[in-house]
Amino acid sequence: MSLSSFQKRLLLQDIELLKPDFHQYTSAYHRNLSSYKLTMVVPDQESITKRSYILYCALNKIISHLDDLHQVTPFIHYLANNLSFLKVSFNDIDSLCRAFIETRKSYIHPIDSQLHRAWLQATRVFANIVKSYLFSYSNVVSFSAYCPARLSS
Repeated sequence: MSLSSFQKRLLLQDIELLKPDFHQYTSAYHRNLSSYKLTMVVPDQESITKRSYILYCALNKIISHLDDLHQVTPFIHYLANNLSFLKVSFNDIDSLCRAFIETRKSYIHPIDSQLHRAWLQATRVFANIVKSYLFSYSNVVSFSAYCPARLSS
């Protein structure tokens, strides 16, 4: 469920293009979040803008290590703890990821289908790790639970 080396390279190249104006990207992301019905406490624009470099570094670290889940998972858990302080809900996680991709699609240069799929995969992995950590969520069905259910239907 991790990224391929090709996807990782695409994403790293993409965030390097975003880096010079990442504070503008975070502003656009914050504006995009307002179109979602989030239950969490969304930090104000100024707070996000002040932390844009930290957010860029976090994004870079996640993408750089998303092909090694054992290495990146503790860092994502740390970020999940920060989200929990904002009272993030299960559904908010998906909305945050969708808003990220929508912002990226409309920002600076267009993204092709390969880059779009890479961002989808990266945000899916991120969301699953966060949901698993905060909400004990798993999208894996055990074989022992699947077989009896399959036989009874």
